[in-house]
Amino acid sequence: MAQNSRHMERDKTWERLKQNAIPDVLVIGAGINGISAFRELGLAGANVVLVDAADYCSGASAALSRMVHGGLRYLENGEFRLVQESLLERNALLANAPHYVKPLPTSIPISSYFDGIIGSTLRFVGLSQAQPRRGALMIKAGLTFYDLFTRKNKVMPNHEFFGKKATKQKFPQYRPETLCSATYFDASISQPERLGFEIINQTLAENPATTALNYVRATGQGNGEITLSDELSDQQVTITPKTIINATGAWIDFTNDALGNQASDAKQRLIGGTKGSHLMIDNEELRQAVGDHMVYFENDEGRVCILFTYQGLVLVGSTDIRIENPTGMICTPEEQEYILTSLAGIFPNINIKPEQVLFTFAGVRPLPHSNSAINGQISRDHSCVDLGPVAGGTAPVRCMVGGKWTTFRAFGEQIADAVLEDLGLKRKHSTLDLRIGGGADYPHTETQKQRWLQSVMAETGVLEDRLNTLFERYGTKARDMAFACSNQQEKSLAGAESYSHAEIAYLLSSEHITGLLDLVLRRTTLAISGALQTHALNEISQIFAAERGWSEAHRQNHVLEARNYLIAYHGMKHLIETQIEVETPHVS
Repeated sequence: MAQNSRHMERDKTWERLKQNAIPDVLVIGAGINGISAFRELGLAGANVVLVDAADYCSGASAALSRMVHGGLRYLENGEFRLVQESLLERNALLANAPHYVKPLPTSIPISSYFDGIIGSTLRFVGLSQAQPRRGALMIKAGLTFYDLFTRKNKVMPNHEFFGKKATKQKFPQYRPETLCSATYFDASISQPERLGFEIINQTLAENPATTALNYVRATGQGNGEITLSDELSDQQVTITPKTIINATGAWIDFTNDALGNQASDAKQRLIGGTKGSHLMIDNEELRQAVGDHMVYFENDEGRVCILFTYQGLVLVGSTDIRIENPTGMICTPEEQEYILTSLAGIFPNINIKPEQVLFTFAGVRPLPHSNSAINGQISRDHSCVDLGPVAGGTAPVRCMVGGKWTTFRAFGEQIADAVLEDLGLKRKHSTLDLRIGGGADYPHTETQKQRWLQSVMAETGVLEDRLNTLFERYGTKARDMAFACSNQQEKSLAGAESYSHAEIAYLLSSEHITGLLDLVLRRTTLAISGALQTHALNEISQIFAAERGWSEAHRQNHVLEARNYLIAYHGMKHLIETQIEVETPHVS
């Protein structure tokens, strides 16, 4: 049965693990930083195991603002090295993952010329912790640094300033106090979770000695051994890795406890995470107001907020709240009100109705523990912290502390260099110019794209409009999807017509998907785009049932659990409208 194919694949992976009792490296945490370390080590020939207690890229790596950026604001903290590195990595991602990472023109509305100069100077030299307002001169200085840092690798235009009249013409809905505006370029990322999975998949294909499993928990035994437990079954295996990388982000301190390790000073915390929440809004007036730009503005507190059109909705964020326990994050009603109030400060004449908020998401930034009075002053840089050997053993435990999404490659490279030296292995090549997944052989011009489409159409028989949709979604990997969809009459999902049953079935068979939430939240944009309705969720569950051999009662319970989760954790209140009758399941 199709049901057994996925289970058999996972079972085979467990069997390989049982024969691999002493891997070179165990990476705990399959967020984007852990995935990066996994790739760097795997491509160097290491026998590396990657596990996560949840799905790949399901924590903070799924809760970013969908930006790949240099970090203009970090210049205020004097983090010039980080900004320079971030811009280098942003440009690399534009080249390596062009199917997901695209240039994003960004507008900064400005309401003063001189604000922030004295305050920023005092803050820079450590004489103030207040958050300064940002006037035109201060913004001009930051954008000039931005341009200078990329002058040797220029891939996007330099910044521009616009006076009041030009700003009013381009953005007529900006608040009346807006005196001028600046425009510069950063980048957006359409499907960050898919990019993470593509990196895993590439590494597994390149080095058969590598292993990746989602929904696997790691626990130290106090004797140097680590028990890996499958959260989906009763499978367990005990291994003794030569090196352990703790890449669990905001959960790093909790993972160290589970391993029996703590930092050198008793109970010293490595992480002081802050929570960021975002809204996805369906409001046509707001879409028209921002156009094809991101709007980068400060609210009344001086906190930087952003909004731009994403997946047909408008993404707005974010908050920055200290958090002790990162588990079970939601965007609270208070945060939603805070974000909407901030939005009204820049677009005072646009009314957002509660029912226009179709999706919310929240995550915890894995920032280093800090005593800073202002969250925005906590460094977004990354570091590797060596805790010494795992409890009762000899394997060193290295923690990936901090970091921002954009710099995942550099962070993975940094920790891999230290581990490879310990293992006596050498890097075979840099990943700085390594194409990712559907970014390989990507057609950059319209002529190249049309040639690619015509070629794949001839091979597969898939019509041009459909193939173009797949190309926009998967890049050149759309060819594989087209072959999977070519031998049957495609049936569209109800209410989400750009996805087909055959497409969903292919994802289920090839992308380590264990349940409905993996699919709708992280392998597709069905949930975050607001396209997912209860009837579509039902249709998807029926595809699952056919592929996995679920009973009807089991299928209904999966739908109910997924729907309840999406309502509770992502604010998808429109899913409440349809009731689902649930039978008692006969199988587990």
